[in-house]
Amino acid sequence: MAKPYHHGNLRETLLQTSLGLLKSNGIQSFTLREVARLSGVSHTAPYRHFRNKEQIVEALVSASFDRIADRITYYSLKGHNPAECLELGTLAYLRFALDRPDEFRLILSLQPTSSALVQRPLASLQALVAACGFPKLDHQLSSRMLLANIHGIAELATRQQAGLQSRKDAMDFAAQSLRLLIAGLKSNK
Repeated sequence: MAKPYHHGNLRETLLQTSLGLLKSNGIQSFTLREVARLSGVSHTAPYRHFRNKEQIVEALVSASFDRIADRITYYSLKGHNPAECLELGTLAYLRFALDRPDEFRLILSLQPTSSALVQRPLASLQALVAACGFPKLDHQLSSRMLLANIHGIAELATRQQAGLQSRKDAMDFAAQSLRLLIAGLKSNK
């Protein structure tokens, strides 16, 4: 006899269980049946929300990028001038990677081929660049440069490479790097 379905928020439970399973065992042992078992529901219950495991992975990656974008907006509001807002907002990407290194590495390794998932953090950075009002600036190109810079630093920091052995090392280095990049954006004539 099948287990009865008595879950308050099954979709979120399935996502959290999947994230934990992926962190501990990797993609190789990840099955919807195992997610259902660990969530305490029947093996068919996940199909009420997801067609297959790829759809769960995409939902996990999307949710992580949404959290990054939300942090970009949140931290940017702490700045006192446009350049500081841009710096703090961009640093939020690194904060996410340092606060949740397992999740950060996981979303990078599992990222589906859809480039649309990274669009929300990129759009958040683009809005910050536009709000700065720097003259003759290509907002899209500038936001991609900022994202590439901070993403590279985040990858190095989560692997403790290139002298980025501590959170302080990573944040200090990223702040210096961003200040140089933002100064270049400001002077772009």
